[in-house]
Amino acid sequence: MSLPHERLIVALDVSTASEAARIIQSVGDSAGHFKVGKQLFTAVGPQIVRDLVASGKKVFLDLKFHDIPTP
Repeated sequence: MSLPHERLIVALDVSTASEAARIIQSVGDSAGHFKVGKQLFTAVGPQIVRDLVASGKKVFLDLKFHDIPTP
């Protein structure tokens, strides 16, 4: 059985590293996973992912730039 903080994914849907850092700091150890979307990734680059991984967090990269249309 997983712990609650291991099931919680916090979306970092912001466009600056400082906004993301504020969210990460306010969440603290309550979450073990963070979603980095294209908005943040394209604004600040892969360093945000490196920093999260280095701090022991798990990262879900949501970098879809084009959805495949359904027929």
